[in-house]
Amino acid sequence: MNMAGQRSSRALQAFTLIELLVVIAIIAILMSLLVPGVKIALEEGRRTSCRSNLKQIGTAFTVYADDHKGWLVFKDGRTTPNYGGGGALAGEYPFSQHGRILNERGYLMDGRVWVCPSDKVEGVTLEQPISVATNMAEFRSFGNCSYMYIAGHNVNSTRETPSIAPVLADESNMREQGNITPGAMPQFTKDDNHGENFRNVLYLDGHVAPVKDPNAGNIIFESLRYTTILNSID
Repeated sequence: MNMAGQRSSRALQAFTLIELLVVIAIIAILMSLLVPGVKIALEEGRRTSCRSNLKQIGTAFTVYADDHKGWLVFKDGRTTPNYGGGGALAGEYPFSQHGRILNERGYLMDGRVWVCPSDKVEGVTLEQPISVATNMAEFRSFGNCSYMYIAGHNVNSTRETPSIAPVLADESNMREQGNITPGAMPQFTKDDNHGENFRNVLYLDGHVAPVKDPNAGNIIFESLRYTTILNSID
């Protein structure tokens, strides 16, 4: 083959500029279709891990209750609630006190279970990054914990329906600190653990379930009958 023939053969084998642009465009379209699906799959995995966290904490709560006359953990480990004026549970904030007690008494040792894998920051202005407390003596609910707690339940003498009475759930960045009763909580936003319409919840009977609702911040409390003896803390 002469030189002219070789050049002609190489020209036929090479991509033209238009062909390259078409290939790039196809790749870009495929990526735009695949990336959302990958993100959804990753978030589903994180939600499953979050439910596993809540299940482990729930197991620790159950064992603790067995050892403390049915009461779930109070901030100072007592076996009777401290009721304030009007019969409301008082003085439980912040939640970190309860986590430290569970650790100190050997019920729950791993700081990793307190952090939802989807949770990155918290606070009204998203100023506090979330991190695992490697030393539970320094565990802080603001910074090391992704969950909020409904304190005051007794598994032996509850007047609630255990299968629909929330105990622990994904918290809001707006700080769900009901100083007397749960219920008047902020709406979830896109910056919360799993977005604005979703939270995982541990119930008093020990099961964990997702809640998908535009009012995910409050709907879990609607079934509570005796909120005056409970206190929501994060």
